[in-house]
Amino acid sequence: MWLRGCHQMFPDGSTTTVDVQLIQGDSVQLKVSEWDDLPGTVLAERSLLRCCCRRKRRPEVQELKLADLLGAVLDRETAQLRFVHCPKKRKSGPRVREDVLLRITGGPEALKEVEAWARDVSGQCHAASPTPRKFHVFINPASGNGQAEAKWQVARELFRSLPWISCQEVLTTRAREARDVAAELSCNSCDGIVVVSGDGMVHEVFNGLASRQDAHDALRIPVGHIPGGSGNAFAKSILHAAGESYGVLDAAFLIAKGRTQPLDLMAVSQPRQPPRTSFLSLSGAIVADIDLGSESLRFLGGLRFPVYTVYCLLNPRPLCAEIYWPATASTSPLDLSSSPPALDQPLPEGPWVTLTDNFSVLWAINMAWAAYDVHLSPGHAMGSGTWHLALLRNAGRGTLTKFMLGLETGSHVNLDQTEILECKAFRLVPARSASNASSSRERFSLDGEEVPFEPIQLWPCPGGQVLGAPSGEELGGVMASL
Repeated sequence: MWLRGCHQMFPDGSTTTVDVQLIQGDSVQLKVSEWDDLPGTVLAERSLLRCCCRRKRRPEVQELKLADLLGAVLDRETAQLRFVHCPKKRKSGPRVREDVLLRITGGPEALKEVEAWARDVSGQCHAASPTPRKFHVFINPASGNGQAEAKWQVARELFRSLPWISCQEVLTTRAREARDVAAELSCNSCDGIVVVSGDGMVHEVFNGLASRQDAHDALRIPVGHIPGGSGNAFAKSILHAAGESYGVLDAAFLIAKGRTQPLDLMAVSQPRQPPRTSFLSLSGAIVADIDLGSESLRFLGGLRFPVYTVYCLLNPRPLCAEIYWPATASTSPLDLSSSPPALDQPLPEGPWVTLTDNFSVLWAINMAWAAYDVHLSPGHAMGSGTWHLALLRNAGRGTLTKFMLGLETGSHVNLDQTEILECKAFRLVPARSASNASSSRERFSLDGEEVPFEPIQLWPCPGGQVLGAPSGEELGGVMASL
């Protein structure tokens, strides 16, 4: 479909007259007119949007790919049509905000037709006509290096340009606030939750949703993540799977697109502890030491981890423990409808594998990335139904150093000593031995939060939803259809 005789407006105040064409399912084109006296009329022909504009008196075709567009928005008061456009300058580069603004001429009838045309464009950008979406946004100003509020401003500006998105903001002031709010949210008044913090607050949100009487319905609320903390594994895993760069605008863009995908969750059991839900990881030995021992270095942001890693490599302490997991992940006998067995009870009928050793690394992960710069389990997809267990046994300082150095690229999996196991559930029983002698180093990290150094069991439970997904339809749905 065409819009003829529109005036494209540039940041420097200059304008040019363009014709606009929507090319079905692909892009939008702006094309410089050879005439300047046509009224702004709309001709009905559906295709994709392409833009051609004049620079230095030479026509130039500029394509606005639907994959880079979030929608076309008409302001009837100013008669301006805005294409909310976030392209990549390079194929693997970050997204940038480059909206295209047109002034429409032709009066009320033309505006009415343009509005319908813009709605069609927006629908093609999202695979369905956008419907009003209410996001509940948690911003933690104390997370990471304290830049969460500034990062939220970038996302807020993008969301405000899309009239179908509204946000209720909560600036958190205490621990567990996000958990408490998520536990009371009305499912009917919330279409998505956005976390602007680190993985710890994502953990709070999923635990709040899972703690409700209507947990089955509450866990259908998709959760998105704008990286505002130190590790940001959730955001990194979502962005990497979607082929996006790791950045604030990139994360906000995926959230605004509205695609969703499933996420596996685990019910966590420990003696004398209330039930918990895990979405990300469980670690012990050097990994837990780095994750939890570096808390005092939060002011360094993501640098806190490599700095503290050096200290831990000089003073490594293995974890002596027993691990139990189903022998075959694909044919596990686990029944999601049944409750997890108590820790003092035998495991269900089997077969189960048992492993007892001194673990230099013990790291269970539910997605590909354990932090924005830790590619722990390359190729591990969310919603795969399994967790991956990375083990390194009785490793010397040299091997341990090679393992840690390979985490950013994923090359640690090429070490002969590295073991990557798939499991649908597992039970971990630490042994209090000479290897675990120092109480200050006896710790487990669950989703980045410290939990008691006691037997711990992770068992599959009803899963959640992720707000942000690759464009492939096989992964999930579109928020407009929720």
